[in-house]
Amino acid sequence: MFQPILNKKFLQKLQTLNIDKYIKKLKTPQLIKLLVHAQLQQQKSLRDISNTLNNDKFSKTIKLDSISASQISRRLRTLPPKLLHILLKNIILQAAAEIGFKNIKHNIGQIYLIDSITISLCLSKYLWATFRKTKAGIKLHLRLKFFKNNVLPDEAVITPAKPADKTQIIMNPEIKTHKQANLSYNKNYG
Repeated sequence: MFQPILNKKFLQKLQTLNIDKYIKKLKTPQLIKLLVHAQLQQQKSLRDISNTLNNDKFSKTIKLDSISASQISRRLRTLPPKLLHILLKNIILQAAAEIGFKNIKHNIGQIYLIDSITISLCLSKYLWATFRKTKAGIKLHLRLKFFKNNVLPDEAVITPAKPADKTQIIMNPEIKTHKQANLSYNKNYG
């Protein structure tokens, strides 16, 4: 199951970057397997992920007897984003090689990614942006457009921080795009 993701090329890159040099228990390939399994099982917490190792079959598959939620958390903090970027590029290239780049563009169409970030502000200076009792804030909703070998910001909308992302996309049609495009959201928009 994990062979396409954790292929020889990726494992060599892992060694080159010395990511697991001082890691004793939860090596990067084990962590990736654990996270992929958690995503497929739609587990909601690190504790749930930790408890999956109670299943002896899965535990033997990833060669890990047990791990606590706090150990997973610490390991995630030390995982460099550069490695995840390499992993993502590797998966995309494999998929594109199997399907063909032209087929992907033809079958999928234009791809957009929509995400938001909350920007905290001083409540005493920005009363109009009340977010919590002691905090003010705004959200920046950003739509990125993917084409050829580039990614560019396509649309940005600033909204109050308090309303949920899901309601913001309904209230701000400029975030949406034409029907033939594929939008990818994080779970907050779902």
